[in-house]
Amino acid sequence: MKIYLIVFLFVLLNSMVYSQQMDSVVISPEMLSKAKEFELAKYDISRESKYIIYLPMNYSKFLFTEKDKDLFYTLRDTMIERIDLVYTVFRRSESFDQVQLNKERYEIFQQFFPQAFNNNLIDWNLMAQNGTMDYDEAQTYFHGFVIYLKPHRVTTKNGITISTAMDTRVDEPETKILETNEEVAQIKTLLGKSTATKIIQDTTYTTIRKRFWTGLYLSKNRAGRKKGKRFKTVGRKRPKEYRFKEIREMKITEREVPDLEAAVEPDKIIAEMTNDSVVYSVLNRTLGRWEDHVVVQDVTGSMHPYLTQTLLFLRGHIKANTTEKFVFFNDGDHKPDGPLGYSGGCYYTSADNVEEIQEMAFEAMRKGKGGKAPENDVEAILYGIKKFPNCKGIVLVADNFSRIRDFRLIPRLMKLGKPVRIIICGIAKGDVVNLDYIYLARYTKGSIHTLNEDITDLSEKEEGSAFKVGSQYFKIEKNAIKLIHQSKSKNYDRY
Repeated sequence: MKIYLIVFLFVLLNSMVYSQQMDSVVISPEMLSKAKEFELAKYDISRESKYIIYLPMNYSKFLFTEKDKDLFYTLRDTMIERIDLVYTVFRRSESFDQVQLNKERYEIFQQFFPQAFNNNLIDWNLMAQNGTMDYDEAQTYFHGFVIYLKPHRVTTKNGITISTAMDTRVDEPETKILETNEEVAQIKTLLGKSTATKIIQDTTYTTIRKRFWTGLYLSKNRAGRKKGKRFKTVGRKRPKEYRFKEIREMKITEREVPDLEAAVEPDKIIAEMTNDSVVYSVLNRTLGRWEDHVVVQDVTGSMHPYLTQTLLFLRGHIKANTTEKFVFFNDGDHKPDGPLGYSGGCYYTSADNVEEIQEMAFEAMRKGKGGKAPENDVEAILYGIKKFPNCKGIVLVADNFSRIRDFRLIPRLMKLGKPVRIIICGIAKGDVVNLDYIYLARYTKGSIHTLNEDITDLSEKEEGSAFKVGSQYFKIEKNAIKLIHQSKSKNYDRY
């Protein structure tokens, strides 16, 4: 009994170590306060949007209200895209230290919203307004924090996914949050464009031996027939004379075949949903390298553009009599965010045709009922290995803006020795990769794959080594991955 207790405590402590590494501070107030300022005449706060939160503060002073504290509590599991600290460059005193003041503001912000500092995905900005050098006028300028929330499952009226709050179309009344049945319908419509068909006619000729009456009659007895007697008139018991001849018959049949000229190219189909073709690009780029791997794909809300890419790829590359192994997960069916390791919502299939794989994916989508942003990625991976124990590894199609909520299960995964190849969805042409997935790739001796990069050596990084993933630089410190350079997004104009 004592031995079992010791083993249990060891596993528990080991899990807590990994969990603590994941929840450690990624970016510090000091680092943020020393970042480069972006100067502008005046920060525009005229835009009203449910994806933007303005937290004003008095000029040169900073204090959160009780209402602000309640707001931070509701944002704990919300996807945050960007946080701006806005102030004026006007100084009343030569000894005024803007960097120190910014650091103090960030420290107070951290006290009330520590989750933001455990996340490497947020784009932090120092926005310095230089439109006035007058003290009274400077007091009328906005000072404070501006929080931008990331849109989730939002599309334009034409079905284009809106992935950033910087896209002002997100505020238009025509935009909508897609329901699951609408996502499935959109996938089917787009897949239909990739499989255009046409009717062609096939002409075939066959030779048949056909009997016909010569119009004459034969002798009624054998002797007469032997002499070749024939009669033009019918007589009593005279049989008709029949002969055979070969006739060539033409037959026209119709059949449906793929119309390669009419079918829309995959790149154009993907562009109708998103500008991020990462799944289709990576699967093509790594073709033949991931045989006998299980594809574990997130099909929770907003991931339908990437499922479309998976199915498009399969339509062009699946081989007859070669089964593809898939797990689709939705974070817990009708009871999302369940106990770690027991959330459920995982569906598997092994098939050699796209239709069967597609229907299982749709089934997983329909059974999902939403939930918080973090997902049960590790549970889904473990489920896939359980169903396909002889697989050589996992290909995880992951939402970059969803954190891994069951990361403390990682010791179980590491014991199985299956590398996890992670396709990062949602960052388009390379920017910031979710630190959770960098950890996952490192601990499983796997890899990270973006639209333009294949990072395969994360497990080889030693203590003290620095490395780049996406547009950020990290360093290994006491086996934890620390952000050492906060990069800036290139995907939108800050002003």
